[in-house]
Amino acid sequence: MNKPKLFLDMDNVLVDTLLILNAIDMGGETVAKPDQIPGIFRDLPPVPGAIDAVNKLRDYYELYILSTAPWQNASAWQDKLIWVQHHFGDDEKSPFYKRVILAHDKSLSRTPEAILVDDRPYHGASGWDDATMDSQWVQYGYEPKMTWQTGLVELLIETAEVFNDGDGIRNAIDKVMDDHNIAVHGDTEKFVKAAWE
Repeated sequence: MNKPKLFLDMDNVLVDTLLILNAIDMGGETVAKPDQIPGIFRDLPPVPGAIDAVNKLRDYYELYILSTAPWQNASAWQDKLIWVQHHFGDDEKSPFYKRVILAHDKSLSRTPEAILVDDRPYHGASGWDDATMDSQWVQYGYEPKMTWQTGLVELLIETAEVFNDGDGIRNAIDKVMDDHNIAVHGDTEKFVKAAWE
């Protein structure tokens, strides 16, 4: 089976980040934003269903992490790798062994026949919606069936199967989403950020 590539964002896709960061009282902090607190990214909980989802999807996709880290928080870069190693292992058995990309512009990592699952259009995520490259941005959580616990795993598996019938990845995902009457992502102009972002 020819596996397509699946890139997964960390924050709010694999890691339950915003829920925790939005609850932080910044009154006693010495930094401007919660994502700048040293060590904050190391021990965040996984998004419900994320670990099981990865373990199922690894049979259908070549998996990668594609995430950003705050420029003003040097520990975040290290902490994100530690998080991946803690939850998925640090050896060749890990689905993400030496497949972690941290970049401020995710569009630079666009790859033919690849999907990026990301909850937000920022940092180049929406640039993956590229017919010429045959890449697609899928917005995690945009529709009710677009989370790990509500059907996204099954939609992605179905997409990989359609892809292996000879369709490109965009044609495959468009067919699957059309069959289920689901939009791949929302309007990038109307996306609302958290108050501190």
